[in-house]
Amino acid sequence: MSLPFDPGDASLVLQVVIFFLLILGLPFVKGIGSKKNLKIHGSLTVLALILHVILVFIAMIPSLGGWFGGFVELSSAFIFWSHAILGTVALVLGFMVVGFWISKPLSNMACTRMKKLMAPLVIIWAISLIMGTLVHILKIL
Repeated sequence: MSLPFDPGDASLVLQVVIFFLLILGLPFVKGIGSKKNLKIHGSLTVLALILHVILVFIAMIPSLGGWFGGFVELSSAFIFWSHAILGTVALVLGFMVVGFWISKPLSNMACTRMKKLMAPLVIIWAISLIMGTLVHILKIL
């Protein structure tokens, strides 16, 4: 039985939605954020992380099986493994940021301490998204 949609398309759309949630939360912390703005920013980040975890377990881990046991072009392998490694790093950093936020909710100082990880996290997530898009467009899997 075939699916009415391409799982790769759904994965790509979900990756873009996840990144959009992170970007959407940025204006809420510009300047001095109120507790309400910090809560919105944190909630959007938690939602993005939950969706990312679901995507990893439903789509990405099962697709890893195709990478073992066959010859793959070097450029395809670089794109795929860049996406996989950067996505894993983004996931770990995401858990660190969210875990710290949850342990000290609505604390402006807690958010300030994690700010050093937030910019690299968004950059790593963006590069992973670009690599994931290439995986999909080039039909590497």
